[in-house]
Amino acid sequence: MKLFRRNDQDVQVTVRPRDGGWIVSLEGQELPWPVQRDSQGGWYVDTPAGRRRFWAHARQDGCLVFGDGRSHRFELPDPEHEQEEGNAGAGPRLVVDMPGKVVKVLVAVGDDVAAGQPLVIMESMKMETELAAAIAGTVRAVHAEAGQVVGQGDLLLEIEPREEE
Repeated sequence: MKLFRRNDQDVQVTVRPRDGGWIVSLEGQELPWPVQRDSQGGWYVDTPAGRRRFWAHARQDGCLVFGDGRSHRFELPDPEHEQEEGNAGAGPRLVVDMPGKVVKVLVAVGDDVAAGQPLVIMESMKMETELAAAIAGTVRAVHAEAGQVVGQGDLLLEIEPREEE
């Protein structure tokens, strides 16, 4: 899963291969039509309203999508900026701040976790790093698995904060 920002709103996007094409999910809702690569370097989706062609250009800070005469800019959240505001490393969402590979996921959905507890082991630049929970709570969703290559801004897991007693 990749977390993008568009018009100051976070958008969760998942793209996975299926039957020679790609399935796209936005905010957990799978689009009903597979995305196919065309012979001219673009992409297309066959919908009931007809074939829709588009082009995507990945950039270091996000992605530009061109289609139907419009362009859409999706930005990767800036983990350093997010942490300054207290949103990323200090909240219920564990987001990757450096590209790498997931070595091991140490928790599962439903597990109770304590603040500071290791959740994921990442390998980046030939070094392993433990990513820990910033808050205590229950693991609500796990979006990564061992062996998965992830990029800056990818959402690894979500924690439901523990209610104060």
